[in-house]
Amino acid sequence: MPPQGKPYRRFKARESGKSTRGLEGLRQLTEGAVGTERAERPPAVDPRAPQPERRWWSLRGIGAWGWAWRGAVVLVLGIATWGVLGFLALRGAVAEANARITPTAQRALSPAGPLLSSPQNTLVVGIDARPGETRSRADSIMVMRTDPGAGKVKWLSIPRDFRVDLPGVGTEKINAAYYFAGQRGIINAVRDLTGLPLQHIVVVRFNGVKKLVDELGGITVNNPTALKNCPYAGGITVSFPAGPVDLNGERALQFVRVRQCDDDFHRAARQQAFVTAVKATLASPVAMPFAPWNGAAAVRSIGTDMGLADLMKIGWLQWRLKSDPDDRIVLAGIARMVGGVSYVVGEPDLDEQQLADFVGR
Repeated sequence: MPPQGKPYRRFKARESGKSTRGLEGLRQLTEGAVGTERAERPPAVDPRAPQPERRWWSLRGIGAWGWAWRGAVVLVLGIATWGVLGFLALRGAVAEANARITPTAQRALSPAGPLLSSPQNTLVVGIDARPGETRSRADSIMVMRTDPGAGKVKWLSIPRDFRVDLPGVGTEKINAAYYFAGQRGIINAVRDLTGLPLQHIVVVRFNGVKKLVDELGGITVNNPTALKNCPYAGGITVSFPAGPVDLNGERALQFVRVRQCDDDFHRAARQQAFVTAVKATLASPVAMPFAPWNGAAAVRSIGTDMGLADLMKIGWLQWRLKSDPDDRIVLAGIARMVGGVSYVVGEPDLDEQQLADFVGR
């Protein structure tokens, strides 16, 4: 059967065979779009090419190394500032402390060798005036011995009522040496009693104890013996349990001064415990950032012949050397009434042995 007609029709693009305008236009359109896209894309940055200069204070994009060296600079500047301000605070406090020692007391001291290599004895005297009196007595008498060779710091306490002969005065309690002849008098009295050379002196006013402890933020002492309802100045009673006791300034002053419920031997042991607690507080890691200012507070409460360099050496020795309970000695004696006066009368044989132990013989 003959076909009724063509099953399909062939279509031909206009001007087909005569021109490629349609394909060429499509190509140009495509290339134009790509060109536009390429033109809008930011150029690649060569990391080796010179970068725009950054201001020194800018923190944008500085990287780990930039943060590290800037942090190091800030740390160094902080430490330098801390050191300078701390030095100035200590220097001012030491100048005040040196002015409180009399020239006659300085001449009475024995020649001192190098603190960091030779044994030296420092007389530590706590003074207080009775109501209505202008002259003070030595209410607390201790000798601190630093011995770098033995690796020890030792303490010798002398009861304030110890019976001695004072030149030009006669038989008296040793605390009266300060009343009659001041700093020079107590230096000579302790040296004559013990035979110890005294290279340095530290004088502590008890009214400075309260301020010192408060500036340190309080201290914790290890009380050797309990006190309960003990009479104290001002018509009050005070109590301190045995073992660790937290003290503020007022309580610390009561702790070192109270004496109605026991004797000078127990009181001397409490005062040694107080000194040990102050030393531990000053040398604790928590207090290290404030060490110069805490040290200045301690120095402002004393008088001493030692300059800043020697005080820093003493602080270093206190931190480095050991002090065991056996290294805290109270000079032995017996409480007796002599001529109607209460004294502590020495026991020569026992005292001699204690002094030999103290110097390490």
